[in-house]
Amino acid sequence: MLFRKTKNAAAQKEEIELSQEIGPAVTVIAPGTLFTGMITGEDTVRVSGTVQGDVDCRRMVWVDRSGSVNGSVTARRVIIEGEVNGDIISAERVEIRSNGRMVGNIYAANITIDQGCIFDGEARITR
Repeated sequence: MLFRKTKNAAAQKEEIELSQEIGPAVTVIAPGTLFTGMITGEDTVRVSGTVQGDVDCRRMVWVDRSGSVNGSVTARRVIIEGEVNGDIISAERVEIRSNGRMVGNIYAANITIDQGCIFDGEARITR
């Protein structure tokens, strides 16, 4: 007999909201890729490799488990599952998930820091 793990309503809602937030276009820094310089853009940036420099986009920056950014991050929404060494400025929300590692300061309207993550810096709620 096979059992299928079902997501609760809150998890399903978060997944829908996240897919809407990501938008139609995503720039991906692939695993094993080293990008040196500044990334700027309108849409989502997903970092699975390494960025040596600042990331500035209007929509979202998502640093996944294999990703790292050594520089500041500016975006409407920021999700950290990997590593960020630098400050984050967000108009809406910053999430450091349980596997995330962050060294730097956070300035955002909403901040979520999950249990199990590493955060070394200051967090300031801004409006």
